[in-house]
Amino acid sequence: MNKKKKVIIGVVLFVLAVAVGYALFSDTLTINGTATAKGEFELTYLCEKAEEGGSTAECSVSGNTVTTTSTFSKPNDAVGYYVTVTNTGSIPAVLKTVTSPNNYDVNNVDKPTAGGDEAYIDTTTMLAAYYHSMINNDELYGDSAFEEANIVIEPGNSINIEIIHLWLDSSQFSMEQPAIPAEGAKINYNLTFGFEQKTN
Repeated sequence: MNKKKKVIIGVVLFVLAVAVGYALFSDTLTINGTATAKGEFELTYLCEKAEEGGSTAECSVSGNTVTTTSTFSKPNDAVGYYVTVTNTGSIPAVLKTVTSPNNYDVNNVDKPTAGGDEAYIDTTTMLAAYYHSMINNDELYGDSAFEEANIVIEPGNSINIEIIHLWLDSSQFSMEQPAIPAEGAKINYNLTFGFEQKTN
């Protein structure tokens, strides 16, 4: 074999080696798998009667609904409840909704200058209720204020909410005081909280 043929064969082998190498390195790499964000979304609700007023006072929790029931023996009685919502999971939770079905927009019964706060007042019995909390140095009253506050509970942290029940004295509003039932004046008031996983 002469020198010229050896050079041609060498060049052909070199080109083949480069082509095969390029094909090997330019092949598509496919990785299959599943990514899962681990964490637990869990909130715990606790409700306790405040140490004040009220003939009888009951508080119960079912899922994400807190129900409070008070029975008063005379006008001007009041009772408070403390609700603590704790993030016992590992994922931050943001409060999206609070539902209090018997609320409507009125001036708050305890802070008449606040204006537009939500409370419950039965003008037939003069029983009233509202809830509030201090969140990020702002005192919040009622569903709308809580929903607009963008409240986030980090894992291990809590928020505290106070619920107030009142039996108003009609004479303060130039109204006739309803008769006092033998079993007392009873008010039921509930709050349902809608928390979601924080997404950003």
